[in-house]
Amino acid sequence: MSTIIDRIGEFASKCRLSIRKIEQKIGAGNGTISKAIGRDKDIQTKWVELFVSHYPEVNPIWLMTGKGEMLLNTSVNEEKKSLLEEDSSPYGFIEKDQHQEIVDSLKLVIATLERQLNEKERIISLKDRIIKDLEDKLK
Repeated sequence: MSTIIDRIGEFASKCRLSIRKIEQKIGAGNGTISKAIGRDKDIQTKWVELFVSHYPEVNPIWLMTGKGEMLLNTSVNEEKKSLLEEDSSPYGFIEKDQHQEIVDSLKLVIATLERQLNEKERIISLKDRIIKDLEDKLK
């Protein structure tokens, strides 16, 4: 099962972009993404958000879930046309029906990250308790 970080790497490979170039474009420090890819670790949601905003051609649903196509099916001419239209969609290049799917996907990602955070906090609490017990035994 691939993760968001795996899919960012897949996008970079397909578009022949270096991970460092992506890090620079989104304002991430050197190694923020490459180390996560190399160590099979998660990245902070702020980097995912910046990635999506700097690479609007990437399908956010694919990025979050791995479902669907990597790139949105909008041609360059359609993008230029929608930028010139006064009544352009508030959703940018994303169809209105896709907007709710993206919101739902992002909510799913947030819920997953919250569960992971809670589990890590539980582990830290257990470790703190073990350390305290060991310290008490040494006294």
